[in-house]
Amino acid sequence: MPHGQQSAYGQQSASGQGPLQPGLPSADAQAAPTCPRHPDQVSYVRCKRCGRPACGQCQRQAPVGMLCVDCERELAAAQAGSQPRNAAGGRMGTQTPIVTYVLIALCALAFGGQMLIGTAFEQPMLFAPIRALAMPWTFITSGFLHGGVMHLLLNMYALWAVGQFLERTLGHWRYAGIFLLSVIAGHVAVLLLASPADPSWITGTLGASGGVFGLFGAMFVTSRRLGGEARQIIVLIVLNIVITFTVPGISWQGHLGGLVMGTAAAFAMFALRPKATPGADRAALARRSALIHAAVLGAGLLLCIALVAVKALTVPTGSLY
Repeated sequence: MPHGQQSAYGQQSASGQGPLQPGLPSADAQAAPTCPRHPDQVSYVRCKRCGRPACGQCQRQAPVGMLCVDCERELAAAQAGSQPRNAAGGRMGTQTPIVTYVLIALCALAFGGQMLIGTAFEQPMLFAPIRALAMPWTFITSGFLHGGVMHLLLNMYALWAVGQFLERTLGHWRYAGIFLLSVIAGHVAVLLLASPADPSWITGTLGASGGVFGLFGAMFVTSRRLGGEARQIIVLIVLNIVITFTVPGISWQGHLGGLVMGTAAAFAMFALRPKATPGADRAALARRSALIHAAVLGAGLLLCIALVAVKALTVPTGSLY
């Protein structure tokens, strides 16, 4: 073959080390693939979704194969946005009424302490207007004490009957927040309507009834908002109010205080809940709803604190300690 003429089957390499095969990539094109997030890491494993290389740190096992960390996050966000929400706009969560079980268990344990230990257990937890400022925790703890077996059983039955539906509908922490806020509001009402010149000023108040009445009010609001039949809950509320005012020894102030607060809190939650529109990010709406509803409960607590402060300023000095 004449000098300088190329062969039909190959060409001489610049280094003279042999022919390069036609159609094969150059040395630069044959560079090993690297992870976009960690360029110093070589990886021949590619994401099944986007096709990019993923190093060991960025690989995520999925049912469809290996995904990179970015695709995993995008899929998780998309799935979270499509998850069903409860009536209050929060995540569905478990359908087991865990909070209701816990509240019933705490009341039962507290009653056991009352029976076994007596006044040494009960007195530090019992609410009385005269010592409301000195023992502020009693605004809550007194709601877990009860005056007898029947008192405990009636309240726990009502809590069980209403709590199962309401906790699944509103979600665990919203439901717990309404109950505890209603317990506090019931004792605030007792304080506001008591007088230092009256025996009620030094009388202890106990029981979960304030919280239960708050749940009654929340149940009414929830049923109406969901388009359900609210007649039965109205009859239940009216019947319990009649019993409250006809049976001696019942704190009607605590019942009404809890009822008003529970109703108002549930109404505000539904009224201020962000409305979902087609194509909206439902996960973002759920986070916004949670912030708004936490603010509703916080506003209710601040209102209770403000009312206690007003009462403290309007009674004779030394009446509250």
